[in-house]
Amino acid sequence: MNKNTISNQELESKILSGERIDSTEARHLFGWDILTLGRLADERREQIRPGNEVGFILDRIINFTNRCEAECRFCAFHSKAGQREVVELGKEEILGKVAELVRNGGTQVMLQGGLHPDYNLATYVQLIRSVKHAFPQVYLHSFSPAEAVHMAAKSGRTIDQVIAILKDAGLDSMPGASDLLVDRIRSKASPNKLTTEQWREVMDALHRHGLKSSATMTYGMGETLEERIEHLGVVRDIQDKSGIIRAFIPWSFSPSMTEMDDIPPATGVDYLKIVAIARIFLDNVVHIQAGWLTEGMKLAQVALAMGANDMGGVLMEEQVVRATGVETRTNRDELIDLIRNAGKVPVQRDSEYKVIRGF
Repeated sequence: MNKNTISNQELESKILSGERIDSTEARHLFGWDILTLGRLADERREQIRPGNEVGFILDRIINFTNRCEAECRFCAFHSKAGQREVVELGKEEILGKVAELVRNGGTQVMLQGGLHPDYNLATYVQLIRSVKHAFPQVYLHSFSPAEAVHMAAKSGRTIDQVIAILKDAGLDSMPGASDLLVDRIRSKASPNKLTTEQWREVMDALHRHGLKSSATMTYGMGETLEERIEHLGVVRDIQDKSGIIRAFIPWSFSPSMTEMDDIPPATGVDYLKIVAIARIFLDNVVHIQAGWLTEGMKLAQVALAMGANDMGGVLMEEQVVRATGVETRTNRDELIDLIRNAGKVPVQRDSEYKVIRGF
């Protein structure tokens, strides 16, 4: 054994003691059995967020357009993918959807769309103001780093200026939709979308202007295990510098109906290992979401024993994943039962992860 190589026993002791592991050690964990990984990840979760509470939020994703200049090969939602009908929701239609969410006790709206060729910064500002004027109590966790870069390009503004203007209009936070932060993969799967460095720039701007975010991970697009860790490394680095990442949300790439449908889908074991290793490696991120939307309810429930401690949102009306043929849906009562049956305590939370009520 190389003198610089840590043994399995030493690595396990390091994890149990709460020490930070490095990228080489994280890569090594992919070879470990799933039960050991789950046990260590749950211990790490207990160190970071003690207790058995698992949160969820009542929210709604409103995909207001699917016209998109990026035309990513891994996306089945944009209007050219599979010749999908163009979607361009008007103001009243969007406000009607928000009203329905509010009537059902929802608290958060996620406005998300493609990189529409005719939408500029003013389009997004007006959208924010319209929703906030009609529903000032609603929390807008909306858009994405890719949309922020798009707004900057269309308006001749810097990314920093765009974030400042969105905040002034009423944006509360921005999801850190990350796909996979590895430019080798991005050049193949999404060559017209933002780069890893531009994603970092958006996150830095959010931090400067006091806005929180999240980070996702879409794996299974032909990346190596080292590249999966590379992605996690970018997330951990940003969180070290800013502390703005409230949650990490991994999900598997759904190849059906995309231009990358020759890639075999990831397995459930792949997903659980990603959750567990992310929990161990991302020692500075408090919440890791179980991805019921892409992985299904049963696998998401198992993830609660593998380091995950949040179920995300009920997600009324999500369309992007559904475009690939994945049709998982849920409701509040189902999430409560699922969490309880996992031996956890279900709590409804707000966008800042503060408990609204327990069950």
